[in-house]
Amino acid sequence: MLYSQFNSILSYKNNYILHNAFTNKFMYLNPLLKELIEAAKNEDNLEGLREIHPDFYQQLVELGFFVKQSDNEIEKVRQRIDEVNYNEEEYYLIINSTMNCNFGCWYCYETHKKNSHISDASLQKIKKFIENTLEKNKKITKYTIQFFGGEPLLDYKKSVLPIMDYAFKKAQQRGIILLLNFTTNGYLISDDMIQDFLKYKVNGFQITLDGNRDEHDKVRFVSKTKGSYDKIVENIKKIVRNKMSVVLRINYTEKNLKELDLVFEDLEDLELEYRSLITFSLNKVWQESNNNLGEKVSTFLSLATNKGFSLPDALLSDRVENSCYADKFNQATINYDGNVYKCNARDFTDENKEGILNDEGVVEWNEKRTFRMEHKLKNKACLECRILPICGGGCSQNMIEHVDKDYCVNDFDEAKKDDIILSMFLSENVEKI
Repeated sequence: MLYSQFNSILSYKNNYILHNAFTNKFMYLNPLLKELIEAAKNEDNLEGLREIHPDFYQQLVELGFFVKQSDNEIEKVRQRIDEVNYNEEEYYLIINSTMNCNFGCWYCYETHKKNSHISDASLQKIKKFIENTLEKNKKITKYTIQFFGGEPLLDYKKSVLPIMDYAFKKAQQRGIILLLNFTTNGYLISDDMIQDFLKYKVNGFQITLDGNRDEHDKVRFVSKTKGSYDKIVENIKKIVRNKMSVVLRINYTEKNLKELDLVFEDLEDLELEYRSLITFSLNKVWQESNNNLGEKVSTFLSLATNKGFSLPDALLSDRVENSCYADKFNQATINYDGNVYKCNARDFTDENKEGILNDEGVVEWNEKRTFRMEHKLKNKACLECRILPICGGGCSQNMIEHVDKDYCVNDFDEAKKDDIILSMFLSENVEKI
């Protein structure tokens, strides 16, 4: 037997946690058991541990902390990644109804185009695409459509509503699960839209705030004298009171973290039964240089849970089981102009294009999509990493942007890897032995 490459031992409350990233099993260890494991490992004598403590040894084998010499642990990770990313039962479609936006946030990576919208011809091609993917792949049981942009609600009646109606009817005919969601700034949501969302069973929204009212309105404003914060917050309340969920993304900087807790005052009138439908997700603005904001973020998130709001499931830290949509074979991002991409976290330029939607509603993919799907786990640092089975080497976009370069999405920082493991350990959804 061998000591698994994917084991980690962390100090925790005067004892220790043993974790295996492949099996995702946790075991409490007292100092004596920790010493027994490390001695057996360092002396390359795992069999000696069996003689000293046979029950403990057997448990370590059963939970995957010790593996057979014939096991290829890296190959097992590859197989798991392929099982997730080539799942034929799900399809994930992102539609950019427009690249125009009613705001001009200073940190946005996108190039906004004022006159961009889905033409009548493109609308028909998108409908054909939805029909084709459903009809040609009978294995699909779940179909997700995410409306993105730009601000997708700018083109709501002309393109978004017809697509929702079409997809909803097709899904009903096929008897499959249809998940409709929006990434929106939330400003344009109206009561009529909410009735449509209920009719078509829209399941979720991601809406962004840039701090409290004062800070947010400096970034997202209608005019120099009119901010957007109050209307967005009011729309969030309307959504959750209609029992639809919201991921409330806070794009934070060192500056807007200082009085971020004022956001809670503006949600104070929201009934407790609806607060759990709001999940706070804090994401550092990529231009922010201060990397020592973690304590302030943790304090805010703790306060959020105390007030009845939700946080992202720690198990989502497993980026293999919950891989990025762009890593999946059954996924496409269709732009308003018919160009097709995988990743929507980069600008929608010709250089980043991975295909085009033709008149028959079929995507003609180019070589970039093939490269993306076939070049996972080529990075030496990843192949030697103890958390590879839950990190997966980062998303395929990371891989594309670091070809022939050693890289680590955790900055080669072992403490960051420990933090990922600890956050998963503290989740209520994991088994602790």
